[in-house]
Amino acid sequence: MKRSRKGKASIIESWEAQAIYENFTTPANKLIWQICRYTGERIGAVLQLKIENVYFNPARLVPLPEITFPSESRKKSPGGVASTRQVPIIKPLLIELQKFHLTAQSGWLFPAKTNPSKHLSRQIFDKNFRVAVEKAGLSHRGISLHSLRRTLITRLHKAGYSIAIIQEITGHKSINALRQYIDIDPEAIDKAINSVDL
Repeated sequence: MKRSRKGKASIIESWEAQAIYENFTTPANKLIWQICRYTGERIGAVLQLKIENVYFNPARLVPLPEITFPSESRKKSPGGVASTRQVPIIKPLLIELQKFHLTAQSGWLFPAKTNPSKHLSRQIFDKNFRVAVEKAGLSHRGISLHSLRRTLITRLHKAGYSIAIIQEITGHKSINALRQYIDIDPEAIDKAINSVDL
């Protein structure tokens, strides 16, 4: 668990993710949270989304079938390469995208308030995120902006999806890097070792 902003981000329950969502005060912050929640993408890439990466017809709020996270917005692999990632838009996220009020028809999906030629900064979103976590009464839980990515990966693993499928969804190039995200339940380890007839 993350303590004093050190260690792994906590895996969170659905009700906790929803409680944080409900305590954000702006539609933009709510949508940023939901994109992280339903795509498992890192916050840096989400903040750098352009309208064209998400909407087919911005004027009518018609989203594309998937969100495209361009390579230049994503974290590089240990080999120094970043790749474009596309994630299908599932129904809860589609609903959010359809009700979001765009401030422009082109450019950044989340423009900075003081300078729309730039995207919203991580520092500003992080500040709003911490306020929402505190209002939700979850400050003690070690939740960080990376919690949603770890949660999605762990849930996919627990649901029985192969590492190859999870890797395709998350965009990890290295299986070793992906494995670090998976939170293994100590009870599952105990159950596994006790189920083997040696």
